[in-house]
Amino acid sequence: MVGAICRIKHSMPSELYSKLYNALFESHLSYGMSVWGVAIKNQANDKLFVTQKQCIRILFGDLRTYLDKQSTCARARPYGFQKLEKSYYVREHTKPIFNRLKILTVQSLFKYHCIAEFYKI
Repeated sequence: MVGAICRIKHSMPSELYSKLYNALFESHLSYGMSVWGVAIKNQANDKLFVTQKQCIRILFGDLRTYLDKQSTCARARPYGFQKLEKSYYVREHTKPIFNRLKILTVQSLFKYHCIAEFYKI
């Protein structure tokens, strides 16, 4: 899913990224969430949440910073400067992106769907 989003992203205008996220990622994530979401309820770093954050970084993250990190390889750097600093491996925080775009995390989606199912009864 993340690979498809990477390939499609460059051929779409940036105004449609939120629709792309909802169509390709969140729709699959929320299908049957109230049933299988119990398995991820108490896990902070489960694979779904990590994949969701990766998708958010790809679509809405700072592309310039990402490309600057990838612009040079170790062979292009002078001898003695091949080792990368810790700042190279630091990922962009996704919490501000979630808040800015008002996107629910996997855990929040589970809570939302459970409450919605409860009020249907």
